[in-house]
Amino acid sequence: MSSDLMEEFEDVSRREKTFMQLWNRFIFRHVVIADRDIPVKCHEFIERHRMELKKGDMRDNLLLHLMNLWDSGVISSARILACMDLYDEER
Repeated sequence: MSSDLMEEFEDVSRREKTFMQLWNRFIFRHVVIADRDIPVKCHEFIERHRMELKKGDMRDNLLLHLMNLWDSGVISSARILACMDLYDEER
């Protein structure tokens, strides 16, 4: 979804829009052939954008996004824990 289109949503917070724009840009720039690629991409996303996510106070947005992926059967609960551990690491 384009940034312009995302801006049209009125029932979505600025932080949610920022998170989804960051995620969408990341996914569009990386090869994702099937759902099986998403768990690794979640990990890579956090590795590459951890500081930006932390600066924007987007931990809850990240967790909600991961939970939505889990609810859709795309990632496991173990992957959610691993991703959140990675996010929470001090660096």
